[in-house]
Amino acid sequence: MPSDKFPVLAPGFVLRKLESPCVYDIHKDELYELDEEAFLFLKKCNGRVSDILMNGDQTIEFMLDEGIILMTDGTVSKNIKAPVSPLPSLRYLLLNITNKCNLACRHCYLGTSGNLDINTEMFKKAVTQFEDMGGLKLMISGGEPLLHSGFRELMEILRSHKLRVVVLSNGTLIDDAAAKQLAGCVDEVQVSIDGIHSHDRLRGKGSYERSMRGISCLNRAGIRVSIATMIHKFNAGEFQEMEKLFSDMDIISWSVDVPCITGTLAKNQDFSLPAREAAGYLKYGFGAGAHESTGDYTCGSHMCSVSPGGQVSKCGFFEDEPVGDVNDLPLAWEKLCRNYLWTLDKLDCHDCKLIHDCRGGCRFRAKQYKSIFAPDPLMCYANGILRFI
Repeated sequence: MPSDKFPVLAPGFVLRKLESPCVYDIHKDELYELDEEAFLFLKKCNGRVSDILMNGDQTIEFMLDEGIILMTDGTVSKNIKAPVSPLPSLRYLLLNITNKCNLACRHCYLGTSGNLDINTEMFKKAVTQFEDMGGLKLMISGGEPLLHSGFRELMEILRSHKLRVVVLSNGTLIDDAAAKQLAGCVDEVQVSIDGIHSHDRLRGKGSYERSMRGISCLNRAGIRVSIATMIHKFNAGEFQEMEKLFSDMDIISWSVDVPCITGTLAKNQDFSLPAREAAGYLKYGFGAGAHESTGDYTCGSHMCSVSPGGQVSKCGFFEDEPVGDVNDLPLAWEKLCRNYLWTLDKLDCHDCKLIHDCRGGCRFRAKQYKSIFAPDPLMCYANGILRFI
């Protein structure tokens, strides 16, 4: 490394001490595991220190090739933080900022919409503590998050935090002006599309056209777009058509899931497919998957949810069983891991040969089926394991 050049951690990359040392690419949503030597090297890459050569130039060349570090003339300086996470690490936070919504979807797990917005101080506390705990990805949801009365203010607050920000929206309120406001504040917007011909049947007349128009506005603003689809009775024959449509669009990922029978879907069960039928459509989708657990844990080993009132829970399905609030997110996470996160050996299906692949599936679906420790029947059907059903 030339003595007149200074390595600096590239913009968009952050250091984290999770289960192991890591560097995270915020914009591409890629996590690189590091050995201790590489981690200590990157901690020193502040653009001012030059005498930090490592053993083995191949590592430096790799980091340069991947864009993790840049070489500067010493005029660029950077204060590098490396938060140490609790164990298991809290990597993903679903922050529901409002329960207001402009649609009345027949499958919404939250039920009817309300009129509650998270206040600015709660929002700041949640985001700041999450980042201090080594968080990676902040998912802003609702309700429809764009209906928060101070949505623009909340997005501006996020500019000072080094997190990947994903807004989960139905897309119907996004025009060119809204997309322009989102640009620079968020890294991705996930739009819900639950069919082509059947989308309106689930979400209301004209919603498909408005959501697709919203995606076009996001594309014009240069914002990465992903799509989420829920499997239901009336879109079951549309997945090949959706696959072709979404593959031809500028979409970074397409996630497919099955809604749990709760909320408004409990009153509209004619939209539901039995697990044995719905499971076959989980083969669709592409790109980034769900936020998977690691180690020997069941689902949710790195994620929790915050309600508009600031309560912390395992996920939106367990919102009525909070473990704490955002006044002390580390304590709430500790309680959540103690009371709502289990090792695989605690499950009834712990001896299944595929247990490390599906991790028992969704704990809420398992609870609805039989008990919190039962297998998720959807995953049993998807994996061809039927002996538990």
